[in-house]
Amino acid sequence: MTTLNRQQARNFDQHAIDKFGISGQILMENAGRACTDVIEVQPVNSVILLCGKGNNAGDGFVIARHLLVREIPAITILLVPPEKLTGDAKTNFDILSKLPATILFATPDNFGIMLQELNASGQTAVLDCMMGTGGQGTPRSPFDIAINWANQQSVHRIAIDIPTGLDCDTGELATPTFLAHQTLTMVAPKQGFASPTAKSATGDVIVVDIGIPLTELL
Repeated sequence: MTTLNRQQARNFDQHAIDKFGISGQILMENAGRACTDVIEVQPVNSVILLCGKGNNAGDGFVIARHLLVREIPAITILLVPPEKLTGDAKTNFDILSKLPATILFATPDNFGIMLQELNASGQTAVLDCMMGTGGQGTPRSPFDIAINWANQQSVHRIAIDIPTGLDCDTGELATPTFLAHQTLTMVAPKQGFASPTAKSATGDVIVVDIGIPLTELL
């Protein structure tokens, strides 16, 4: 099976843009909608999205919007100041902000209390949209706090593209690493998923397409 390392994953969108003229915004929309299709059929009745600032977060904002359309209750938690969002992620956050979506803004002062007050149960899905394939090394605050909280909850944990804390290339697990029951990965499994230790973090891996066959870009 074809896998993608970190650099190949970074290059994929640009190749799609250059070769087919498909914008990054459309690719992000395709990814988020495909993930929502999978989430919708899970045995959950609410969703909490933990979002950082990059394209992984952008996928999360698209997912949150489609969950709203499908009337699935969702809370989006932004772990960074909104002014740090750029590009397609910012565009999708701005769209989500104009809708009647529930968005919480984490700060050093309120984040711990915010997490304690969330009503997470066995029928709640917690989505990791924090760092994506670009994440390397040990997750820092507030990401480590979010990961530890999620791992301690009796919820259905879903990583979008790759669990935060899992190295895309080596499969090495940082402390902490988001321990997913499912990973919805874009285009192809990531190289690090083949590591013997990775399975404990990825759970079941489901490949979702973003509208361009992988074979067209190899």
